[in-house]
Amino acid sequence: MSNETGSVRKDPGGKLNIALVYPNTYWVGMSNLGIHIMYKVLNEHPGIVCERFFLDKNRSVEASRPLSDFHLIAFSVSYELDWINVVKILLRNKIPVRSTQRAGQPIIIAGGPAVSLNPEPMAEVFDACFLGDGEGAAGVLFDAFTSAGSYEDFLDRLIDREGIYLPSHTYPQTLNNMITGFNGPNPALCEINPIKEPAHTVIFSQKTTFRDMFLVEIARGCPFRCKFCPAREIYHPFRPVSVTRLIPILDQAALKGLKLGLVSASLNNHPEAGRLYKEIHKRGIKIAPPSLRLGMITQDLLELIQTSKVKGITVAPETGSETLRYAAGKNIANQTILSDIHALVSSGILNVKLYFMIGLPGEDLGHIDDTIDLIKRIRQTFIKISKGNKRLGKLSVSINTMIPKPHTQYERQPMLNPAEAKHRIRRIMKGLQGTSNVTISHEGPKWAYLQTLFARGDRKVLDLIVELAKNEKSDYQEILRKWPHNPDFYTLRPIPDDEILPWSFYTHPQREDYFHV
Repeated sequence: MSNETGSVRKDPGGKLNIALVYPNTYWVGMSNLGIHIMYKVLNEHPGIVCERFFLDKNRSVEASRPLSDFHLIAFSVSYELDWINVVKILLRNKIPVRSTQRAGQPIIIAGGPAVSLNPEPMAEVFDACFLGDGEGAAGVLFDAFTSAGSYEDFLDRLIDREGIYLPSHTYPQTLNNMITGFNGPNPALCEINPIKEPAHTVIFSQKTTFRDMFLVEIARGCPFRCKFCPAREIYHPFRPVSVTRLIPILDQAALKGLKLGLVSASLNNHPEAGRLYKEIHKRGIKIAPPSLRLGMITQDLLELIQTSKVKGITVAPETGSETLRYAAGKNIANQTILSDIHALVSSGILNVKLYFMIGLPGEDLGHIDDTIDLIKRIRQTFIKISKGNKRLGKLSVSINTMIPKPHTQYERQPMLNPAEAKHRIRRIMKGLQGTSNVTISHEGPKWAYLQTLFARGDRKVLDLIVELAKNEKSDYQEILRKWPHNPDFYTLRPIPDDEILPWSFYTHPQREDYFHV
């Protein structure tokens, strides 16, 4: 594209041609750091040509080639709802959805967070899935493809490779629609440790969310263990990138003259944070911080925020109830939250965004009222300090329904019924009605319901995904009603401890307790 810099053009002749597909718009996909690192890794291999596709780019960005030109189609999937877009892209290009109908023409593979969490709803689509870190994919795919004499031989060469799951070789056994076990080898998540080549922006474009930033990954995984969050579980252990390895990338960022977007589960838990801040300051780089973890707002971080003239930050109290927050594994007191807001706004922050959830296990209407109360108390602190600064910004509140994700401690919990979720969201909005300088947004509970269905689904869910892809203008509830299976089975039902989960066929190399069976 004419507004890009950093894209790669290679002669496709005599090379393994891989289409890297992000199943959403160019704007969304190019705002995702995973696309940048995989594009870089694949194109650095001398025997591979990698070109990008998006939902709104039916031909490759690099050379306007059709998807049918490529030997391998590699989907990078971050969000479960994008499973629908994966199928749309295949249907649009007249590619059979199920792998048994293609027999390797073409080979379709997938990776990304949604795949690592639970690939089973799309298992019959993909010939191979990459679980965990995907940076080692280039050499593995090239060697298997160029050495294989047939499609079956290609798959056989991937067996027992770390991080690779072959849905045709490992599959569930069922009895009365319940999983009783798994046939085939148990794959393990791939883990790169230490991270020697941190992900960073490779292609610069004005048509992305982060068009004015140079993004760099400073840590992978999370040292905390909130019971609702899968970041620690699928990217365990927490792997901060050493500042020594970050320095060359900081130099690149300084030359670009862009703000530095520091990508991690939480900026302020890097073990070398003080040194990192000094190196950033030394180069005169301004930062754009990610979500900050409450309870860890240090003075040196506040100073960097001030010198960078950061205007807005995001924090996630999750709930106004201390009892519920502690029960969910986030051990941060309300007073700590208020103190941190005070410190941040005092340091020049103009706008604050707060993330809250409804539907945590054990939640009742009293806890919803606690959330209303905490937001009002945060607002009081925010207004008081902002007036002292003689600048009055906005307090934005985002409310989302908790999704019981695979591999979290809440993976067997039911999600909150969408009707009740709507009621609790309305209660919060009514409780804050007329409150100045506060804006409220929320995701529709119906989308949380669908995301939960896909997140916790098994192979039967593929038929539903295909129907949703084919009938995008239809009422999704009508499609759910016509589906021969009960969607509430996957969403609103507590899963017994002895029930085998669809995603419990793989292990984690660092955790003996990872296997769920």
